[in-house]
Amino acid sequence: MGAMMPLLILIVAEALWGMVAGLWLAVAWGLGELLYYGLRHRRLEKSSLWDMGLLLVLGLVALALEGPLLERLRPLIYLSLLLLMVGLSAFSKHNLMLAATGRFMKVNPIGPWAAYLMRASLQRMFVWMAVYTLILVAALLYGPPAEGWTASWGWLPFLLVFFVAEQLLKRRQQGRWRKEEWLPLVAADGKILDAAPRSMVHRGRERWLHPVVHVQLLRQGGLWLQKRPAHKLVQPGKWDTAVGGHVAAGESLEKSLQRETSEEIGVALTEVQHLGRYEWQSELERELVYTFVLKHEGPLRPHPEELDGGRVWAFDEIEAQLGKGVFTPNFEYEYQRYRTVLRA
Repeated sequence: MGAMMPLLILIVAEALWGMVAGLWLAVAWGLGELLYYGLRHRRLEKSSLWDMGLLLVLGLVALALEGPLLERLRPLIYLSLLLLMVGLSAFSKHNLMLAATGRFMKVNPIGPWAAYLMRASLQRMFVWMAVYTLILVAALLYGPPAEGWTASWGWLPFLLVFFVAEQLLKRRQQGRWRKEEWLPLVAADGKILDAAPRSMVHRGRERWLHPVVHVQLLRQGGLWLQKRPAHKLVQPGKWDTAVGGHVAAGESLEKSLQRETSEEIGVALTEVQHLGRYEWQSELERELVYTFVLKHEGPLRPHPEELDGGRVWAFDEIEAQLGKGVFTPNFEYEYQRYRTVLRA
């Protein structure tokens, strides 16, 4: 909203007090931004200079062309500028709205999930505004001259309908997402940035990085591996790491390790060794994998729905089957990454 504020000030003030007053107020807003960031953050806010420059050019052109023609074109000019800002933010890498939000949220920057929701809303807003722009163009070309309130404010009811519809849509989406498991979204160093519903994280588009835990199970004779059930969406029927699962939003790595180990192989986790972490990307998701190794000779209780049993694989047997489609690609990568430690 910050990127649109000077333009909105110009529109409102121009409708109430004229173009000159509108320009003065819009420029005053920009100068206030410059002063605020100069005093508080000791830096020059270049985006505020850009906002003011754009408005000054627009205002000077409007003053030079003031007359009946401009009165008809002014609503279209304003709406086109708004449409340009929304379009750039919604469909390009230059998210003006997100950048403006970041300016006003220095302490709590917006996370990946919130940014996605904002971009999706802006895309719907762009389509809505584009429809109205076409209606306005048709009215200017073929309709009677618009005057007064209609010319300056006719787009507001149209936009109000959009915001009401948007709120209803968001309420419906939130009701559906609230029933799902939520996963934390993290940076490459593991810092938590946000959280999102599992279905959105796994749909294969945004590839948000999220943490998972793996446990390599060492037993007498080699590594105990699980066989993935045929109903699994990813790599069905292949042999994989003994334990693997997502860290839930608000859950620690330790809690996730205990839960996943208990659920998948029926073992109460005691002492494990952390091997490291790495990024792994599949056709559906991008994971920050935390790998641990557990030495356990006691009984196992594989979960019948989570895995199709398992067995101990000798290290030489694993080596002989690498690259033959027997194991999941993730297991092969992880095994080769930590081969020396596992075989020690």
